[in-house]
Amino acid sequence: MSKGIQKLAGVADWVVAIVGSLIFIWLSWYALRYTQYVEIGGAEIPVNTKDSMIANILFVVGAAAFLLGLFYLDKRISIKMQNVIVKLLLAVAMIWTAVGGFWWITVVKRQPEGDQAYIYGTASMFIEGNYGNLVPGGYCGMYPYQLGLIFLVELLFLIVGTYNYFACQVICVLLAVGIVYLGYRIVWQITEHRMMTAGYLVFSMGCLPLIFYTGWVYGDLPSTFFILLTASCLLGYERTGYVRYLVGVIGAITMAIITRQNSLILLVALCLAGGIYVLVKKDKKLLLALLLSVICPMLLNGAILKMYEIRSGMEIAEGIPMYTHIAMGLQENEGVYGWDSSYSKAVYYGAECDSEVTAEISKEDIGERIKFFIENPTYAGEFFKGKLLSQWNQPMYQALYFSHKFWPGKEPELVPGSLIEKISGEYQVGIRAFCDRIQFVLYIGMLCYFLFGVRRNGAILQHLLAIGMLGGFLFSILYEAKARYILPYYLMMYPMAIAGYFFLFKRLKPWVDIGLTKMTKSKKA
Repeated sequence: MSKGIQKLAGVADWVVAIVGSLIFIWLSWYALRYTQYVEIGGAEIPVNTKDSMIANILFVVGAAAFLLGLFYLDKRISIKMQNVIVKLLLAVAMIWTAVGGFWWITVVKRQPEGDQAYIYGTASMFIEGNYGNLVPGGYCGMYPYQLGLIFLVELLFLIVGTYNYFACQVICVLLAVGIVYLGYRIVWQITEHRMMTAGYLVFSMGCLPLIFYTGWVYGDLPSTFFILLTASCLLGYERTGYVRYLVGVIGAITMAIITRQNSLILLVALCLAGGIYVLVKKDKKLLLALLLSVICPMLLNGAILKMYEIRSGMEIAEGIPMYTHIAMGLQENEGVYGWDSSYSKAVYYGAECDSEVTAEISKEDIGERIKFFIENPTYAGEFFKGKLLSQWNQPMYQALYFSHKFWPGKEPELVPGSLIEKISGEYQVGIRAFCDRIQFVLYIGMLCYFLFGVRRNGAILQHLLAIGMLGGFLFSILYEAKARYILPYYLMMYPMAIAGYFFLFKRLKPWVDIGLTKMTKSKKA
């Protein structure tokens, strides 16, 4: 390896470590003191409230002590016993997620509305031969990138019947179980420490947003599952060199992008991490896999669009351009910074569904907002601070908010005193507080990962999810805001944060061992 390439790899590691550390120092500092949420049944407006610093500190100290105990337990019990503990916890965590998910989708009795209704409704209409949503002003005319997910739902409905959104929810429950399992695999692949995987499994059972989002008929959980599968396959290839893992990488990243377009952020991260690895290791197999990871989603998405054009006899419109979503993300709407509003549709319809005209209007609006930010730097700082925290410092990620949005007149009657009624009411504050503590533990773990896990000339492929999180954070600065958009990164944090604590303990181990030795000698004396 030439000195230039070696230097490039070192610089890449330092950039990831420094940028990631700065971001999570900032997030941890604000998560320590404040938290945000969106009230169930109210407008989609984030509420900022003071947090309990003492509770957060005590919880993270307790969590770290628990994980440190598991870290040292590794050398004090047999491998056979460790395997028994880990397998038992894995079974419990997966069963917990499955039972919790199935319970939730049956008791919430929620008929999806909004984007979700368009997803399963459009798939059903396509089967019936109705392609009205493909016209420029229709749902798919505005958002043609949704056709990939609609196609997959259509395939499902060919088996289970049209308008069967409950079948989609069942799939989400199964994928939630898969997310827990893949997180376990990633912790093991990074740390090779059985008891740290046990720690991950314990914390994964506290991931309540994962259960609450099983009723969400959309691409969030499917794309997150495939993102984690991409990372696990990449780690598998790094460890073994087997080509089958590269096939898994290509397939998984393709499915992640088809189910959710924002997964392109992870594709960029894959190309950056994989590209550096290719330069350092001269790995032609991985280079080919990276090229196919870029080409396959483009080909599959193009094939799906072409298929619908042939079936419908209509040309797929370009839809609302990316510039419009960025322009909306730079606006203040009723005191809310950059959150989703009616701006995109208003501009698109105002331009008579002309994508080029919509893009030009949006560019002008972006230019005006940037000029305003430059002229008002104090406001600009407050704007982007508020926008980021309203997304990244909201520990429920709107899970209960979206789970309790119903079609007008179709609200279910909740049995007084039932668990679902209490979750919607008196338990709501406690649930938010619990998730808030877990989020703080994860943020500190992610900070440890960037501080101690990203080392110069280290295993760059290991950092795929971490790089993806950095990309997601930067993307959320400009794009339209919504706490739900951060959910995939939150789920990715679980295995990475546990790995972060592992790297912290490895760094502290020599000093801890010295302390334990002194304590032992003192007791004997």
